[in-house]
Amino acid sequence: MFKLIMCLKSRSNKLGVRCYQNRPSSISRSGGARSRCGFVGGDIGDQNMWRSRPRQIHINRFPPSSKLDCRAAAGSKAVQGKGEWALDEGPTLRWGIAPVSLMADDFAAALSVLPEQHHRIVSCVAAYQSHALAFAERHQVENVYTSFEDLAKCPNVDVVYISPLNPQHSELCHLMLNHDKHVLCEKPLCMTEEQVTKLLEKARTRGLFLMEGMWPRCVPAYHYLRHQILRNRLGELQTVRCSLGLPVSQGRLALYGGVTSDFGVYGMQLALWVFREVPRCLKVSGRVNSEHVDVAADIELCFTRGKRAFIEVSAEKKLSNQAIIQGKNGTIKMNNYWCPTRLITEEVDFEFPLPGGEQMPPTHYHNRLGMCYEAEEVRNCILKGSNESDDFSHNESLLLANLMDTIHAELGVGEFANRRQIPDLQRQIEKVQDIVEDPEELASETCRVVQDVGSDGSLETKQQQEEAPPRSKVRDAP
Repeated sequence: MFKLIMCLKSRSNKLGVRCYQNRPSSISRSGGARSRCGFVGGDIGDQNMWRSRPRQIHINRFPPSSKLDCRAAAGSKAVQGKGEWALDEGPTLRWGIAPVSLMADDFAAALSVLPEQHHRIVSCVAAYQSHALAFAERHQVENVYTSFEDLAKCPNVDVVYISPLNPQHSELCHLMLNHDKHVLCEKPLCMTEEQVTKLLEKARTRGLFLMEGMWPRCVPAYHYLRHQILRNRLGELQTVRCSLGLPVSQGRLALYGGVTSDFGVYGMQLALWVFREVPRCLKVSGRVNSEHVDVAADIELCFTRGKRAFIEVSAEKKLSNQAIIQGKNGTIKMNNYWCPTRLITEEVDFEFPLPGGEQMPPTHYHNRLGMCYEAEEVRNCILKGSNESDDFSHNESLLLANLMDTIHAELGVGEFANRRQIPDLQRQIEKVQDIVEDPEELASETCRVVQDVGSDGSLETKQQQEEAPPRSKVRDAP
């Protein structure tokens, strides 16, 4: 009896894998991928598989009333075919691609798993006509251009997918908005907060849809993560830890705008998605190369009630490339958190297979078929007449740009490398609060510090002058 009790205690706490499938699969009640002993996905010799591992099917249909709309449970039958995505009577969204690139090729592959009545690529542009023609042949595109302005003037285009080098995003977005085209732009939306502010203002003024392409926000795994947090499954949230590191050549990294612009935004947007509040402070350290391009960074975001986000990024080496969301009552781990298809908890793994099934088209980058959810979100917003998405709003784009400017200024990246250090007004005020003994003098002393810092004067020098004893006046001899 004692041996039996010890054996039961030694069993793994992992109950099983729940598969939240975005496309139906044929799983029968009697069949399915089961081992000879009735356990799913393992052998009887594996101690981790001694407990039954039920698989549950989650079918995500578009456009759903909720991003977590469930239609099936464990053991249910699902019908294969072309009816996986809910059709509607809305018009077909006509896409322009500016310019042809590897990411644009993956975006076209993602559109191919959606209903043809929802999305169609009608125009593309590339600097070399041969590149544009090759893309058009692969994806049956009607109009081919070698000028961005010509594509912007095309009357058949409703929305443009923009994916050039990061520093070109702002200029191309302005061009398309000026010609009344809706815009989906790859991250980062712009290189500075000032550029983002001007772009968002133009989109609102012209009544056009604009979205920064933070497509992880649209995938089912992210929405299920929010669902678990709202249901208090993790308890009080404590930390988010993210790492993303891949070796990137110095030349390519400079074209991308640095590692924080290219990699760091993924971890920061995840922290904002989990905590849903503006950080109270930001701390950063890192390395910058001779060209003032950041190659590695450690970022810490501080939130209310002691919540923290720790983000490590590197273009010099490969890191663990995972995110861990820690709560008081549990954790959720996401591998490849910028394009996740699985959430790992202490008891159950939740899978979210990519659409496409056995006919899944190949992509250049990992899990890029997940951009189909982003494309469908764009269509839904445009049909509703909205100029922004709730998944990643204009305010979040502006906040992310503000955080990036702060990080670049702290590290001395790009235009911030030779900029004179701006006095820290808040730190000066806190210093005065420490030296003032009479609380009634605090307000006047704070105002004096503001004036001193504003006039670029030295606080210590002026204090010494004020504390120095007055010189005795000598009268002229009569």
